[in-house]
Amino acid sequence: MTTSVTLHADVQRSRFIQHALAALSGLIPSALRAPTMARAASESAAIEARNVRNLAHACARSDPGFAADLYAAAARHEGQHAG
Repeated sequence: MTTSVTLHADVQRSRFIQHALAALSGLIPSALRAPTMARAASESAAIEARNVRNLAHACARSDPGFAADLYAAAARHEGQHAG
Protein backbone atom coordinates (compact mmCIF):
# COMPACT_ATOMS: atom_id res chain seq x y z
CA MET A 1 0.00 0.00 0.00
CA THR A 2 2.80 2.42 0.86
CA THR A 3 4.47 1.84 -2.49
CA SER A 4 1.24 2.58 -4.32
CA VAL A 5 0.69 5.79 -2.36
CA THR A 6 4.29 6.87 -2.86
CA LEU A 7 4.13 6.16 -6.58
CA HIS A 8 0.85 8.07 -6.88
CA ALA A 9 2.35 11.04 -5.00
CA ASP A 10 5.42 11.02 -7.27
CA VAL A 11 3.24 10.93 -10.39
CA GLN A 12 1.08 13.77 -9.11
CA ARG A 13 4.15 15.85 -8.20
CA SER A 14 5.67 15.21 -11.63
CA ARG A 15 2.41 16.14 -13.34
CA PHE A 16 2.16 19.36 -11.30
CA ILE A 17 5.73 20.33 -12.14
CA GLN A 18 5.13 19.65 -15.83
CA HIS A 19 2.02 21.84 -15.88
CA ALA A 20 3.70 24.60 -13.87
CA LEU A 21 6.67 24.68 -16.24
CA ALA A 22 4.36 24.74 -19.25
CA ALA A 23 2.43 27.68 -17.78
CA LEU A 24 5.62 29.58 -16.95
CA SER A 25 7.16 28.93 -20.35
CA GLY A 26 4.09 30.49 -21.93
CA LEU A 27 5.06 33.76 -20.27
CA ILE A 28 8.54 33.82 -21.83
CA PRO A 29 8.78 35.17 -25.39
CA SER A 30 9.51 32.39 -27.86
CA ALA A 31 12.66 34.12 -29.15
CA LEU A 32 14.22 33.80 -25.71
CA ARG A 33 12.84 30.33 -25.05
CA ALA A 34 13.78 28.48 -28.28
CA PRO A 35 17.54 28.01 -27.76
CA THR A 36 17.09 26.93 -24.15
CA MET A 37 14.32 24.47 -24.99
CA ALA A 38 16.33 23.01 -27.89
CA ARG A 39 19.32 22.51 -25.61
CA ALA A 40 17.14 20.92 -22.93
CA ALA A 41 15.59 18.56 -25.51
CA SER A 42 19.03 17.64 -26.79
CA GLU A 43 20.32 16.94 -23.27
CA SER A 44 17.21 14.94 -22.43
CA ALA A 45 17.60 12.87 -25.61
CA ALA A 46 21.23 12.19 -24.74
CA ILE A 47 20.25 10.94 -21.28
CA GLU A 48 17.47 8.78 -22.70
CA ALA A 49 19.83 7.34 -25.34
CA ARG A 50 22.43 6.58 -22.66
CA ASN A 51 19.79 4.70 -20.65
CA VAL A 52 18.78 2.66 -23.71
CA ARG A 53 22.44 1.88 -24.43
CA ASN A 54 22.84 0.68 -20.84
CA LEU A 55 19.87 -1.62 -21.35
CA ALA A 56 21.34 -2.86 -24.63
CA HIS A 57 24.64 -3.58 -22.95
CA ALA A 58 22.86 -5.54 -20.21
CA CYS A 59 21.09 -7.84 -22.66
CA ALA A 60 23.83 -8.09 -25.32
CA ARG A 61 24.92 -11.58 -24.29
CA SER A 62 21.46 -13.10 -23.99
CA ASP A 63 19.91 -11.43 -27.06
CA PRO A 64 22.47 -9.74 -29.35
CA GLY A 65 19.89 -8.96 -32.04
CA PHE A 66 17.68 -7.09 -29.61
CA ALA A 67 20.71 -5.28 -28.22
CA ALA A 68 21.66 -4.18 -31.75
CA ASP A 69 18.14 -2.86 -32.27
CA LEU A 70 18.36 -0.93 -29.01
CA TYR A 71 21.73 0.58 -29.98
CA ALA A 72 20.28 1.66 -33.33
CA ALA A 73 17.19 3.14 -31.70
CA ALA A 74 19.34 5.08 -29.23
CA ALA A 75 21.47 6.51 -32.02
CA ARG A 76 18.41 7.45 -34.07
CA HIS A 77 16.72 9.09 -31.08
CA GLU A 78 19.81 11.06 -30.18
CA GLY A 79 20.29 12.11 -33.83
CA GLN A 80 16.72 13.38 -34.10
CA HIS A 81 17.23 15.69 -31.14
CA ALA A 82 20.80 16.79 -31.79
CA GLY A 83 21.14 20.49 -31.40
